[in-house]
Amino acid sequence: MSEKSCPSREKISTRIFKNKTTAQIFMLAVALVVIIIAMCIATDRFYQINNLFNILKQISILGIAALGAAMVIISGGIDLTLGTIISLSGCTAAALMNNGSSIGVAVLAGMVVAILCGLLNGALVVLSKAEPFIITLGMMSVYKGITLMVTGGANLKIAPGFTFGRAKLFDTVPLPGIILVVMFLLLYFMLKYTRFGRRIYAIGSNSEAAYLSGIKINRNKIYIYTLNAFILGIGAMVLLSRLGSGNSIMGDSIMLEAIAGAVIGGVVMSGGRGSVWGVFLGVLLIGIISNSLNLLRVPSFIQYVTIGVIIVGAVFISNIGGSKKR
Repeated sequence: MSEKSCPSREKISTRIFKNKTTAQIFMLAVALVVIIIAMCIATDRFYQINNLFNILKQISILGIAALGAAMVIISGGIDLTLGTIISLSGCTAAALMNNGSSIGVAVLAGMVVAILCGLLNGALVVLSKAEPFIITLGMMSVYKGITLMVTGGANLKIAPGFTFGRAKLFDTVPLPGIILVVMFLLLYFMLKYTRFGRRIYAIGSNSEAAYLSGIKINRNKIYIYTLNAFILGIGAMVLLSRLGSGNSIMGDSIMLEAIAGAVIGGVVMSGGRGSVWGVFLGVLLIGIISNSLNLLRVPSFIQYVTIGVIIVGAVFISNIGGSKKR
């Protein structure tokens, strides 16, 4: 069968899951509205414009990483190297700036490192035919070790002019938040309106059927992991400029939260279904809850428990509702 017939089959597989995806996004939106109303009643600091933009800034890195995580999961894979790629990419750029390289050269080098990591991940997953979980778990340790070699375990100062991660548009809107919104729009367009986006859903839904439809599974998987790493590289540059220095643990906490944001947003771990808007709402939910708990001065250990319960609850409700493929 020719590849030209693929889009129609991919569109059909997308329509099959459309109603379930819409239902979960609706439930997530309702939960967000309830929490927002409750917080507006609990404290007047929540709805102040500075706090709202602060939430947008806080979720910017998490949201960018969640985009990449969602894309990989929709394709039926998983990437546990999210945080370590961000650390390695950011520290590569920081090390070059620390040694006197220009900002442009350092950023380009950091992005290239991220892309190479994604390319390597994809190639290993395809060539080994092993579970992506195992491959990326091993590579997570490899990238962590390389990052430690790059930094020597120290904080690396960056160029004074590399501050776009702390910049504000019109002295109000955080630039990282704008970057996040733009990237969400771009990925939404790619997944919904391009052939490559439809292939991602088709591969995650049923790789055998996708192969029989003429889709080159291995090649597209490599593209997916590479694009994911490119997205992570952008996140690394935003995070580096926001922190003002690079260190080996700068991305450590991102992996679990990014995958959690995608899952809360309705991305099914078995692949084939998920929505960019759902991911955005999932990340926003995590950000609002974290911000709310801080405003209410809830102890940090209770915050961890609360967010963990929400993640488990979201997955539980998703599966009870039949969103998990059977």
